[in-house]
Amino acid sequence: MLQTAQVLQERYRLQRQLGNNAGRQTWLAKDIQTSPAEPVTLKLLAFSPQMQWEEFKLFEREASILKQLNHPRIPRYRDYFSLDKQTGAGLCWFGLVQDYIPGYSLQQLIDSGKRFTEVQVRSIATQVLKILSYLHGLNPPVLHRDIKPSNLILGKDKRVYLVDFGAVQDSAAVEGVTFTVVGTTGYAPLEQFWGQAVPASDLYALGATLIHLLTGISPAELPQNNLRIQFRDRVSINPTFLNWIEALTEPDLDLRLSTVAQALEALETGRHISYPLETVKPPFNSQIKLKKSPHQLSIKIPGRRRSVLRGRSVLLSIIIVAGKLLPFFSLAIVMLVLSLLIPALVVVFVASVGLLFSSFKDFSVGLLFSFFEDFLAVVFLFSMAMASLIMFWIWGRENFVKMADDIEQSHFSASVFSNCCLEFDRNKFSIEFRQFGRINSHYQGQVSEIKEVWDNPSLKKVFLKTEAKTYCLTKGLTQAERQWLVQEINEWLADV
Repeated sequence: MLQTAQVLQERYRLQRQLGNNAGRQTWLAKDIQTSPAEPVTLKLLAFSPQMQWEEFKLFEREASILKQLNHPRIPRYRDYFSLDKQTGAGLCWFGLVQDYIPGYSLQQLIDSGKRFTEVQVRSIATQVLKILSYLHGLNPPVLHRDIKPSNLILGKDKRVYLVDFGAVQDSAAVEGVTFTVVGTTGYAPLEQFWGQAVPASDLYALGATLIHLLTGISPAELPQNNLRIQFRDRVSINPTFLNWIEALTEPDLDLRLSTVAQALEALETGRHISYPLETVKPPFNSQIKLKKSPHQLSIKIPGRRRSVLRGRSVLLSIIIVAGKLLPFFSLAIVMLVLSLLIPALVVVFVASVGLLFSSFKDFSVGLLFSFFEDFLAVVFLFSMAMASLIMFWIWGRENFVKMADDIEQSHFSASVFSNCCLEFDRNKFSIEFRQFGRINSHYQGQVSEIKEVWDNPSLKKVFLKTEAKTYCLTKGLTQAERQWLVQEINEWLADV
């Protein structure tokens, strides 16, 4: 049994035990051959009949790879040795010595009740990514394969250090039929348990670690949906940062952020992370276009061909326009009648007076009345024309634009030949109706507010209900199209 104050290799004086687990011990020791004596971390592996040979191979690999590393955030390799049974109290031991990093692991901080802010978690993510950039950039790349809060030390200098390379592997390692399962449940992605770890596997472990820091709950204890960790409802952070973490922990390797450079760029720029959209085949003879990815759903529902309903459409439009213009034309007809009748009456009156004066042979007075007759007619006609223009301007300014909008909103937006465009991402959704290239109506909302999407067979319509409103998405689709559309939307929403 190793004891405090015992000196190993005539160099390392044991001070206190940091960990003890299944044939492994970790000690804080002093390197007494340095001046002054420097603190070191001493990892010991007992060689016994119970030890699996793979454990020794991993321990030896850790020492071999650490010896090649040189990064300020990775504890420096110092020594590797073995102890005989006499020194090791009846057991043979293998020892690995590294620089000691004063501080606390993130797991210790979580256990003490600390809750990390978004700013702190962003900083930790950036620092770990820079360490991974160094490891993955080596030739061959080095994979840590066990990133988790207990293997990240927040030093007294407020910097993050990556420790415990016991599961480390370089990508040049030969993959055989058998392999050693390494990693920690909740942090290791599925491909790692198949023995097929890649650089993106470390990114998954980092994302799971960040989820633990934000929620205070181990990822293994959080619910999952299609292997995706469900944590959105437990955090209140910037949606872009939340989407970024979800991109790290995407279970499908083809959709996950694949390189450290890609992850760093997305984190620093806040640029939207794009995913390839998969085209989904609609029902037979349907013109609906649906594309989706785990983070996006795009649906375009074209209306029926206008040629089929053009006559009905035009007729209905004429009826609506006629109804809207009827008050104006009625007023115009009345004014036209008055503009013709009143001058005629004036002409009759003036002519009568002119004849009266003519009977007295007063030609000059008759001429005066004749001129007065023409003058009144011109003034009256001009006044009526100006009044008509003014009334038309006042009425048209307030009603013509509204009339056009009313026609399109009441007829085309809900028409069976208007185009409907639906866009969903993990945060928002939008519904847009278009006719003749113009947006008739546009609605937006939060995906989290969507309560239900369903098909109403009696009305032959598909509805989307939110906490505040119900939207009619389609009109004129077949039953097969409606059922397929509802199923696709609901399945996508279930994965969000």
